Amino acid sequence: MSIDFHHMESKVKLSRFSLILTILINTALIIGCIATFGDKGKFIILLIILLTLVTFGLLYAPLSITADEDAVTVRSAMRRIRIPIRDIESVEVFQPTLGAIRICASGGYMGYWGMFREGDIGNYVACYGKASDCFLIRMKNGDKYLLGCENPSSMVSYISSRL
Repeated sequence: MSIDFHHMESKVKLSRFSLILTILINTALIIGCIATFGDKGKFIILLIILLTLVTFGLLYAPLSITADEDAVTVRSAMRRIRIPIRDIESVEVFQPTLGAIRICASGGYMGYWGMFREGDIGNYVACYGKASDCFLIRMKNGDKYLLGCENPSSMVSYISSRL
């Protein structure tokens, strides 16, 4: 984690479950591709599944979170999600529950990312690696982002000081 007066950056760490799940799924699909190499139809189906999962993971799985004077930015391998500070209503440390429902999301593969629904807060966009590392950003328009990184309380303090 790096902090200075003008910005703060923190890495996203995967939970043990998420790391194991990602390794198992990728390994199973790679072994499946190798085992079905002679059967073109099955091979192509497994390869498409593998490439689709990896592509979505590279697009959406969070690697780090940066906050500066203007925005909170979630960085993945292939894109960035920028949340303008001026549009943030509040920020707080928040831990998701096991009761969260995946609407269109990953529940552990390369982390937790996508659209979820939870009883007490409703729908939210998630980008985190471990439930214990999370904080909730509530936007002025009602949108919610559940983000996670190392030292979430420091990130919350930094963002709060910019609101």
